[in-house]
Amino acid sequence: MRNLLPLLASTLAVLCLDPAGSFAQKRAPITAYVSPYYKYDDDKDGVPNGRDKCPATPEGEQVTPFGCPYDTDFDGIFDYEDKCPSEPGPRENLGCPYGDKDNDGVKDNNDKCPDTPGLARFFGCPDTDSDGLADALDACPDVPGLREHNGCPPNKKDSDGDGVTDQEDLCVTTPGVKANRGCPEIKAEEQAVLKKAFNNLLFETGKDIIKQSSFASLNDLAGVLKNNPAAKLHLEGYTDNVGEADQNQTLSEKRAAAVSRYLADKGIVESRITTAGYGESRPVADNDNEKGRSLNRRVAMNIRYE
Repeated sequence: MRNLLPLLASTLAVLCLDPAGSFAQKRAPITAYVSPYYKYDDDKDGVPNGRDKCPATPEGEQVTPFGCPYDTDFDGIFDYEDKCPSEPGPRENLGCPYGDKDNDGVKDNNDKCPDTPGLARFFGCPDTDSDGLADALDACPDVPGLREHNGCPPNKKDSDGDGVTDQEDLCVTTPGVKANRGCPEIKAEEQAVLKKAFNNLLFETGKDIIKQSSFASLNDLAGVLKNNPAAKLHLEGYTDNVGEADQNQTLSEKRAAAVSRYLADKGIVESRITTAGYGESRPVADNDNEKGRSLNRRVAMNIRYE
């Protein structure tokens, strides 16, 4: 009976049956004691202590029927403590969700560089030179480098001192010019040999057979290539507009290839020579007269370093 008293009035009546079995009802007043704890409302929220689940709620806060403040966003933080009461967030961020200030896709709570856009693999920190090292660990953050050099490029060697590093130099031990990938410039007399070979190159009419009168100049050209082992030769064949266009295209390709074969027979490695044919598509003179047509029937020669 005492366990029920806190929920009842302080005075109540008890009905009981007559022991003699007469069923006559008698009334007897009983006075019960109710502890003050169940009567009082310490936090003055309108819910008595006896059923207040949050008896220390700050005065003035709205509460549920159980005496606890509201938690609108159900994040486990009462609204009066929650800086973002309508958005769920962790307690360590005062009830607010974490943002992404630098818009790099990494939330600020996981972002070691929250004010600078970065990469997820580096916890939101940048790798400006994209060399696989975060800027904070990179001694040369603006220049791609190697991990073993702390993100800096290796010391670049220039054996011949021509200003072109060995890594990019086609003539590592011979000083040259940057335009030739570190190889020497073609001498004026060698340029003259190239020009002469171009001017003297003749083919049998309508064929890809080189005329014998052109052999001497081509032999000299082979000598120039041997003296410049890093140089490569590019040949381009052209024709006039006499005949069918598709036949002229084929003829231009065959004539360029014929020169390549001739030089290969003179000891020039074929991989150093490239060819192309353009038929009648790129005239350098008027095809309406014989002089112009003769200029258009040609094989252009260009020395390259690549």
